[in-house]
Amino acid sequence: MINAYRAEYENLISEQNNRISELIKENANIRAKEDYINQKEKLILTTLEQAENNAKMLDEKSKLQYYYEMQRLKQFVEKWDAYFNDLQEKYPLYSSVKQAVDIKDKVIKSQEKEARKTILEIDEILSKQKERFNPKKKIDEYIAATTASANGFNLDDVLNPGELQLEDLCKELGLIEENE
Repeated sequence: MINAYRAEYENLISEQNNRISELIKENANIRAKEDYINQKEKLILTTLEQAENNAKMLDEKSKLQYYYEMQRLKQFVEKWDAYFNDLQEKYPLYSSVKQAVDIKDKVIKSQEKEARKTILEIDEILSKQKERFNPKKKIDEYIAATTASANGFNLDDVLNPGELQLEDLCKELGLIEENE
């Protein structure tokens, strides 16, 4: 009878050891998957940070380039204005000079209107592009959607719990007994 108990006990121990071995392997697999996911997450975050930094640098560079180009164009306009003013002062009665000055004034006025219109269009396009693609917002939305549905845990509820009733909270934590 003792031998039967001993054999049954050894079988149980053997089964438990096998189960422990399986759980250890399963745990190792899960940890490996978790490490892989964490590495991917770090890579994605690093890539996003680099993309944001590159976008900022490109934005600053384009603004600086735009500023210098506008300065160059202003200098060009000033030189031509000075040239035409010189011509007009030296040869005020010469019909070709009058004609050239009139054409210049018309061209400048029409170009100013076109430039303003183009600048407004570019500003509108840039503002729409900023609204359209925001990778951080997309990722935050994805994380919020997946974490809330996966475990029922909502970080916003934790960070902004609303109105707390201290007595109810203490009862839930078991710090005080409920009065029935």
